[in-house]
Amino acid sequence: MRDTAPCTIALLVLSILLQRLGVPVTEEQAPVMVPVVLFLLAVGLRTGEFRFSLGNLRLLAVVWGAAAVCTLAQVVLGGMPSLFSLALIVVLYVVAAVAADITPAAVARVEKVFLGLMTFFAVVSIGQLASQYAGIPYEDRMLWFVPEGLLLVDYNTADPIAYGEAIYRSNGIVFLEPSFLSLFLGAAAALALWRRAHWLVITVLLVGMVPPLAGSGFVVLIPAVVVLAFTRSRRRNLLAIVPALAVAAVVAFLTPLGERYLDRSTEAGESNTSSSIRLIQPYYELLPPSIEDPVSAAVGHGAGTANDHLEAEGLTAVTQPIIPKVAFEYGLLGVVGILGALLLMLGRGVRDRPWTLGLLVLYVYVNASFLQHTQVFITLFFICLMPAVARPAPPGNPDERRADDLVGAGTEGSR
Repeated sequence: MRDTAPCTIALLVLSILLQRLGVPVTEEQAPVMVPVVLFLLAVGLRTGEFRFSLGNLRLLAVVWGAAAVCTLAQVVLGGMPSLFSLALIVVLYVVAAVAADITPAAVARVEKVFLGLMTFFAVVSIGQLASQYAGIPYEDRMLWFVPEGLLLVDYNTADPIAYGEAIYRSNGIVFLEPSFLSLFLGAAAALALWRRAHWLVITVLLVGMVPPLAGSGFVVLIPAVVVLAFTRSRRRNLLAIVPALAVAAVVAFLTPLGERYLDRSTEAGESNTSSSIRLIQPYYELLPPSIEDPVSAAVGHGAGTANDHLEAEGLTAVTQPIIPKVAFEYGLLGVVGILGALLLMLGRGVRDRPWTLGLLVLYVYVNASFLQHTQVFITLFFICLMPAVARPAPPGNPDERRADDLVGAGTEGSR
């Protein structure tokens, strides 16, 4: 095992800083982050920082095989599946086949870098909101450094807190959308609580989650809080969120954000709302057609066709969570071979890393995550690539020692 983790840190940092960059590939855009990740994985494997995880590699072979069989069946039947989408399944998920072979001290350094970087972006998030209230209009400052043609399109990078409002949601400048900033801050806050980071760091992270006006971070954080609440030796960690709750209450009272969060918490049942197009409509629009005939039910309509179907129905705003997307595009074979294998792999990883439970929930149910490079990477990085390392228990505290042993249980067997 290595005491340093340069490739692991580079993977994490560049996945944050490069997530908005893309280059044209035929009629699509390819995220710059993808070849960078593949290059760093190759370097890490060459230097011994990474090694192949045979258990995950077997499950990925099932995923790739099921996708290939369904795609081939669609071609034989006269369909036109997207080979670009099929290629993305291979290149995006190869991260899961690799594990970082680093010591607990190196893991701690990776986590320290992540928490430090996300604390910085939490401050940026707060600053974006504060500057607008100070009279400085919102602008996409990423354009100060990067030509517009190199930025990925079809993302709501900048949108107001409500229609017609002059105040825009924070996206931390480098994040694809406010929801992605919220996601990363939620993951950092969950990790900080689990690792007993300083209360000030946790407060900054949690307050930074308020200006994006997005629920992704809370979806990641709340399951970790529940796990902490039911872990006797770690319950006191939750005291660190009290200052953040007090600050959040003040922000909610002094700005429209409190009212907006309340509105969004009850909008899922209403059509054409952000919650509805993420949580409700994708299932109504994609699941019934996925079983409209025996062939579609068996092997689906073909890779990339869920997007075509929604465009044809005039529902371009509706997202494509992994369950209805896989069912529509790959049928029952895909549900079993793709979705089943991925859930087995990720569920096994979460068992060893309880604080990542919210990342799995977000990946499976909330976001259009299956082929979204940033969502896939952050999920696989923390659940599969990073070792499940528990902090040493304090002397004389057998309860915590048992809890930490549970965190690392089964790690080697899963690889």
